[in-house]
Amino acid sequence: MIFSQRYKDLIEVGNGESKDHICGEIEFEVKQKIAKILENFREPQKYHPSRYDSWEETTDALEIAAKKLNEIIGAPVANLAATDFSPIVDVSVAIGSMFTPYLFDLIELQYDALSENEKEPFRQEVNETFRANEVPWIITDGVMIKIDAKQFELDLKRKTLEQLHELRDSAPVFQSAYDELIKAVEFLEKEDYAEAITNAGKSYESIMKIICGADKGNAGELTKQIVSDEHLDLPDSISGEGFRQNVLMTLPYIRNNIGAHGSGMNTANIQKSLANLAVNMAATLDAYLVDEYSTED
Repeated sequence: MIFSQRYKDLIEVGNGESKDHICGEIEFEVKQKIAKILENFREPQKYHPSRYDSWEETTDALEIAAKKLNEIIGAPVANLAATDFSPIVDVSVAIGSMFTPYLFDLIELQYDALSENEKEPFRQEVNETFRANEVPWIITDGVMIKIDAKQFELDLKRKTLEQLHELRDSAPVFQSAYDELIKAVEFLEKEDYAEAITNAGKSYESIMKIICGADKGNAGELTKQIVSDEHLDLPDSISGEGFRQNVLMTLPYIRNNIGAHGSGMNTANIQKSLANLAVNMAATLDAYLVDEYSTED
């Protein structure tokens, strides 16, 4: 499912001007920079138009993505053909002028069309361009994810997702923690705050299970094991149990009283600020535990 399908409830497309309530304002110049990246990654592709002969035709990853997007939407929203007939319209202008949700669709589809060797450089260039221009979006595993418009939070979530992405590639056990943190961010943007808190807590617990080598256990049990097994390098002035109660159990406290386990509270009363706090806590605690895990002998 492409970006505009996942967020269809936040996108208005009609006879008048199209509007989206998810992407935010992205300047034309920034879109052009992204378009240049898409152009630079027009990786050649060969395909057989007919299954009954060996005739091959050559295309590229961008053309494949544009064609597929137009087929899914049912309209030429990525009209690269216009550049063939107009000397004053180049690809960067055509792509830069696209409705932002469709541009995000195009990014995702081109990522899918690229070979494995090209996916990572493509992802890095797109993400670096967004970061340099303070656009609160990243692409990870071919999916556009909104982080946050505030620079500190943006960098925090970005750093943790990138860190888990790298660990996941080298150690598949990190897949669940990575997926759950992504879901937490997505639910936050969809304003499903209870699910955002739930998945933030799940990601944190998944990290603790990896560090403890455990298949099961709740947050209380896992934090006790982390402290008792001396997985944390704490200064003498900080007691393990004090750190566990006052730091490691902060996110589980929120989750247990509002999120997955519930407390009889109407989840409609959960404010975005609290859900955002929970997701930021997950990012911070995940990053902290991963750093501790990485430095263990």
